Formats: sequence, structure tokens, C-alpha cells
Amino acid sequence: MKFIIVDDNQIYRESVRFLVESVYHHEVIGTASNGKEFLELKNINDADIILMDIEMPVMNGSEAAKMALWHNRSLKFIAITSYKDRAYLIDLVSSGFRACIFKDSIYDEFEATIELVKNNVMQFPKDIRIDSNKNENN
Repeated sequence: MKFIIVDDNQIYRESVRFLVESVYHHEVIGTASNGKEFLELKNINDADIILMDIEMPVMNGSEAAKMALWHNRSLKFIAITSYKDRAYLIDLVSSGFRACIFKDSIYDEFEATIELVKNNVMQFPKDIRIDSNKNENN
């Protein structure tokens, strides 16, 4: 499978690249540090799955996903985030994301989530906080 990784934290981006390439033996065909850089990639349509952070400078993940999906509805986005607020989940679903993995559990949940998304099953964490009045991030 071919992946694109979008995250503003270079160290985390490299860690996810290691997971994708070295642990699961998939191919990373592109990386970007924000939504605008992602949209400028020439090979977006070649990706089987796009792993994208939500909160990034310049352009956030939700806006970038919406714009990319406007051009190609078959793209498969998985959010990688630290935010556990229910409001973020609602935004992810309305932005076209197919799944969400919390950054601190990507190594544990990666394989199962990829398999579900590959088979067109949406997957969001069951422990998303219901209280959307708290804007706490971990």
C-alpha cells in the first residue's frame, strides 16, 4: 500500500514513516508539514491512504481533506491526532475522514485501523470524550 503522511511535527512524521515502511513494509510516497504542502503534492491520487494530523499551521487537516476530496472522492484519510474531544470527531466525520488514531496509540492501532479503512469501514475511537465543552488536548 502507498501512504502519504501529513504532520507539522517532523519527529512524529519520521516516526510514523518508520512504522509504515519498516514495521509494516508499505511505501511512503510523500510527506508534508501542513495541509497546503499536502495539496501541492503531485501524487495525492496515487496514495491508498493519507495519514493526516488535524491541527497544523498554514492549513489544518480538516480543510485540506475537504479540498482534496472535492477533487477525488475516493481518497481515504485517517486522522492522527492528540485531541480527544467529541467536537473534533464530529469535524473529522464531516470533513471526510474514514478513521481516527490517537497519536499516543498509533503503534497499537495502526494495523487494525488500516485494514478496516482499506475495506471501506469507518473506525473512530470509542473513548472519545462526550463532553465537548472541554477543549483539552493531550
